[in-house]
Amino acid sequence: MASQNPSLTPWDKFASTWDEGMGDEGNDYFRYLELPILEKLAKPEEGFRALDLATGNGLVARWLAQKGAASVIATDGAPAMLDYAKARTEGAGYADRISYHCLDVTSQASWDEFIESDFGSTGGSFDVITMNMALMDIQDLGPLAKALRHLLKPNGCFVATLLHPIFFTSGASRQILVHEDSETGEHSIERSIVMTRYWNVPPAKQMVFPGRKAETPYMYHRPLHQLFTPFFEAGLTMDALEETNFDESFRDPVREHSSKNFTEFPKILGFRMRRVAGLVSN
Repeated sequence: MASQNPSLTPWDKFASTWDEGMGDEGNDYFRYLELPILEKLAKPEEGFRALDLATGNGLVARWLAQKGAASVIATDGAPAMLDYAKARTEGAGYADRISYHCLDVTSQASWDEFIESDFGSTGGSFDVITMNMALMDIQDLGPLAKALRHLLKPNGCFVATLLHPIFFTSGASRQILVHEDSETGEHSIERSIVMTRYWNVPPAKQMVFPGRKAETPYMYHRPLHQLFTPFFEAGLTMDALEETNFDESFRDPVREHSSKNFTEFPKILGFRMRRVAGLVSN
């Protein structure tokens, strides 16, 4: 079944490309920047119940199961992604603890269906809800924020990671300056970013699938206050914030413009949200 949401069509169409790039263990961004945030902020304990949103090929869902989750519901709005996630799980010792559900986090109707299903019918039932690298792909965070308030246990947490808005989604330019020492003749390189906009940045194409520019999905830039406000308005509070970056050991000597070479600027932003104590879900 193909996705009904046009914004999800590229993810459905090129799910095989995404799966090939991520594999079983993920890319450098996942292993060295995103996973450390998930480890630090989710702090999963044996026997917890988890929900993984925008699971892709199931990287985080598999990690949650391996960390001792009693059950993990892996969701994605692109059915083809779920097919690859299932295939990556087949034969694993924890496979019976992961179930799959097609869920479009941008759609209130899709959330209503999920909450009324056997998966989410018992409100406040998840210890950990994760969303790895998807918030910048979502035009409206309202339905997600309201659903989290309903689905999280009082002591549960929502942990999300996304491309850092300062380095990536703002559209900042990367600048490389070569300095020559007049005394020694030696060259030194200085890297910086030039931001011309941060407050009002229109949606932009993200080159997720090389060579498919016309079909690549949009990403949505949000200043930090716009990113967090929907969650605060839904009755959630933030109690942890993390920024991660590549260090000098990842420097790319061939591609000077590579994001890995800009070691002074964080690449990934992560945060943790919890339900405000005493607030009852509607």
